[in-house]
Parts: sequence; C-alpha cells; structure tokens
Amino acid sequence: MRDRTPHAASTATIAARSAQVSVPALNADDKRQVFKGMVVAELESGFLRYSRRERLMRYAEKLRIPEFEAALLIAEAQFYSDEIDPVRFDSLATLDSVTRPEAWSVSMRLVLAAGVATFLDVLIILWLFG
Repeated sequence: MRDRTPHAASTATIAARSAQVSVPALNADDKRQVFKGMVVAELESGFLRYSRRERLMRYAEKLRIPEFEAALLIAEAQFYSDEIDPVRFDSLATLDSVTRPEAWSVSMRLVLAAGVATFLDVLIILWLFG
C-alpha cells in the first residue's frame, strides 16, 4: 500500500517537476570558446605545463571534444593567447556539490541551519515588536 501522506505526495510532485526541468546545453562553438579560454588561463609566461595540459585534456573529454580537436584548440589558444579572454573559475564548487545538500559537510549544514534560524528569529521579533 502506498503512503498517502502529504509529505510523500509533495516529494513525488517535486521529483516529477525537477525531472521536467531541462538545462540548456552548450553548443560545439561555445564549448570550444570556453575550452580555449581555459587554456589561456592555464598558461604561464606563454607555456603550458604538461600536468595542466593533461587536466585540460580530461576536461575536454568531459565536454565531449575529441582528443585531436582538443590538441588543436590548445595550440590555437597558445598562438592567439593575447586575443582570447581567459576563463577562470573562482571556486572549487561544482554544480553537483552546491545543489546536493547531502554532499555538504556537517559544519556547512550547521552554519546554514544557524543562519536560517537567526534570520527567522529576527523576522519573528520584527513581526511581534516592529
């Protein structure tokens, strides 16, 4: 027998809605531009270290850029590095780590809970005495 509690129904509704949301994918040209910007950001005085090149090649694989094309894009980015804007990521957070609360550390969860509780307390005090 299925659980007919409101919580179970709302969870099923939320899951169905989130399955319908589509994330726009990058087209091939956008992927190439981002990849070349990443290459320029990794250059040190015009040189690309082997370890960074390997990391870029793994990222190109995730972007579904073929290995040969990625090597050509790296060469092109090195040659035109003064004309390409570097792409930098300021944080190590990924979309998965930010959108999945179960992946957050315990201390992060406690800080978030304390912040929400403080905010709600301030709202209640303002509502009662404001």
